[in-house]
Amino acid sequence: MNKNAQLQTADQTLKGAVMALGSYVAHKNNVDPQIIALSLPVAAGLMAGVSTLLGNKNTACLFVEKDLDKK
Repeated sequence: MNKNAQLQTADQTLKGAVMALGSYVAHKNNVDPQIIALSLPVAAGLMAGVSTLLGNKNTACLFVEKDLDKK
C-alpha cells in the first residue's frame, strides 16, 4: 500500500472515530435519536470541508500534503 493510501485510511478512520464518539456522547446525554441521525451527515460534511481547507483539496484528507505546484 502506498503512503497516500495509508494516510487516507488513517484520515477516514479518525473522522469515523470522531463521529462515533460524538454519537455516543449525544446518546448518553439523552439527545433525541432523530437529531443524532440528522447531525451525522452534517458533521461528515463539516469535517470534509475542514480537511479540504487544511489538507489536500483533491482527496479531502488532512494528512496528505497539499499539491503546491497545482493552483
